[in-house]
Amino acid sequence: MSPMLRAALLGYAHVSAILLLSVFISAQTALLHAAVFDAHAALLQRLRRIEVWLWGSFAAVAATGAAHVFLGLRAWQSFALDWLLWVKLALFALMLAMAVAGSRTLRAWQRRGATPFASTAELRAQRRWVMWQAHVMVLLPLFGMLLAHGY
Repeated sequence: MSPMLRAALLGYAHVSAILLLSVFISAQTALLHAAVFDAHAALLQRLRRIEVWLWGSFAAVAATGAAHVFLGLRAWQSFALDWLLWVKLALFALMLAMAVAGSRTLRAWQRRGATPFASTAELRAQRRWVMWQAHVMVLLPLFGMLLAHGY
């Protein structure tokens, strides 16, 4: 496989993983909005299922990003010295930290086992965390494109 084709496929895989992550963040946001009106156990199970896919998407973004850095056209050393990569990684780490907080809340709700599983205020707070993740995520492709185009 030519290096150019490999780099293009790695870039495609990375962008696809980011889009996949956006799908599950959007799904979680929509379910949390629905939960404000109908907080029952089946909805909590759906949220937990979406959370598994969300974490899988985070892993896919990390794996494809690492593959792009280490197997792409540019030497990984050139990426290591580029401040844009470090900004992108810091934003990704911030998203992960917000997702950990959200996962802990979902586990606490599951342990409670009550119906409804959360108060309206708790649901709105959880949705706010997910919305912040979505807003931070919007910056990742921007820094990625700047990085890819040599800025």
